[in-house]
Amino acid sequence: GSTETRNQPWDEVTLISGDVIVFGGPKRLAFHGVPQTRPETLPDGCGLKEGRINITFRQLDDR
Repeated sequence: GSTETRNQPWDEVTLISGDVIVFGGPKRLAFHGVPQTRPETLPDGCGLKEGRINITFRQLDDR
């Protein structure tokens, strides 16, 4: 979606287990979401539960 609404246009991207998507610059402000996860796609023995992992990095001012 855009940075102002959740309306089209948007891009659909299929991610599989192990994929990463990175938002930077103006795109980091775009509305985004993960509508579903695919069951039984987790690699055996990785030690994680089914679902997804979200990691956010933020740069802080050094004050």
